[in-house]
Amino acid sequence: MVDNEILAILRQRFEDCVLYESPDHERKCRSLLDTYEKASENWFIKYGDLGGYANAKTAYMKQKHRMIWERRHGPVGSGMKAVDGEDAGEGH
Repeated sequence: MVDNEILAILRQRFEDCVLYESPDHERKCRSLLDTYEKASENWFIKYGDLGGYANAKTAYMKQKHRMIWERRHGPVGSGMKAVDGEDAGEGH
């Protein structure tokens, strides 16, 4: 719930900035938008796809599985690690 509130506050700050700084909001509110997008990405990494009945144990298991994945394959979203100098895109 705390992370949800943090996202809500960041989103509200960005929306307030857009209303206050229009029409020059794209330049003046960029840092708030970047902060909100990074926080949103981190929230989804932690809680995304857990469903409505998630608890601390399921969030912890998701984190554990993601860490194992990254150890074996590299960061999520960066493609697969190359094996012994091969390209990751080759199908050997």
